[in-house]
Amino acid sequence: MKTLHLLRHAKSDWSHPGQDDHDRTLNQRGKRARNLVAKHVAGWNVDLVVCSTARRARETAKPVIEALGCPVRYDPALYAATAEQLLAVVRALPDEHETVLLVGHNPSMEELTELLCGESPAYPTAALGTLALDVEQWAGVAPGCGTVTAFATPKELDASR
Repeated sequence: MKTLHLLRHAKSDWSHPGQDDHDRTLNQRGKRARNLVAKHVAGWNVDLVVCSTARRARETAKPVIEALGCPVRYDPALYAATAEQLLAVVRALPDEHETVLLVGHNPSMEELTELLCGESPAYPTAALGTLALDVEQWAGVAPGCGTVTAFATPKELDASR
């Protein structure tokens, strides 16, 4: 059994018209949300974080990676990816990693969850889904092999404090 966590980047800053989408930063709400997620995951056993190269994804991931204390790989394939492209990234993960966290974008986070689990909750910014995958090797990840076992939003995490 493999575990896949899917984290959508936190709320980005749209106050700079004409800014390249890939370079957009987080706004204050996004920075607060990423810190809530980091506190939530502190102590989790995650073997690897794979993060989009988009600045807002990297900024979201930074405190989360620090809280997890695990290696990170920045992968340009996660930026503007389809669910099928994310599935290819997942299938190529090293089998020595049992639990991996992807930090990326919507709609692909929802679409990948739906592809693997048959349904998906809506992923607002900084939402974190946990999928249990009924496979022994990442290469075996296929549509329908997963179950959503946990799901958290910043609003829920803030309310639980």
